[in-house]
Amino acid sequence: MNPHATRRSCGFTLVELMVAVVVAGILAAVAYPAFTSMVARGRRADAIAALTSVMQAQERYRSNRTLYASSFGSEGLGMEATLAAAHKYYEVTMEGLGEPAYSTGYVLTATPRTNSPQAYDKDCQVLKLKLDGSVYSYASENLAGDDTTAQNCWRH
Repeated sequence: MNPHATRRSCGFTLVELMVAVVVAGILAAVAYPAFTSMVARGRRADAIAALTSVMQAQERYRSNRTLYASSFGSEGLGMEATLAAAHKYYEVTMEGLGEPAYSTGYVLTATPRTNSPQAYDKDCQVLKLKLDGSVYSYASENLAGDDTTAQNCWRH
């Protein structure tokens, strides 16, 4: 037996393992915010889809009547099932414009539920769709209540 023979080691050294952990930590620190941002945008898209569905249903309703519908329920638009996806994260409300209230238009608002992860959507927290006469307008607000419509919250 040769006492000077080299021993071949198997496995990783502690330094190699720590470098791998640090690299994985850096990747996770970069990827996690991007992931949560995309999830928030997806949930925001659900709210936008719900608001536009209500808008289309309102136009169908108005084509047969003189006023817009004043409720989402069966006596109005009958859209409870359609709004279910948005209701998980957003509270969708509707208010009328004009006299009587729903004669010339309405305002649809999607506001994040209090305990919802969307409550921390800092850029596009509140989404609004307004019909006044025959003119539609889209608006959004951030956490501070500032108008963020220019940030294209409605573009997805």
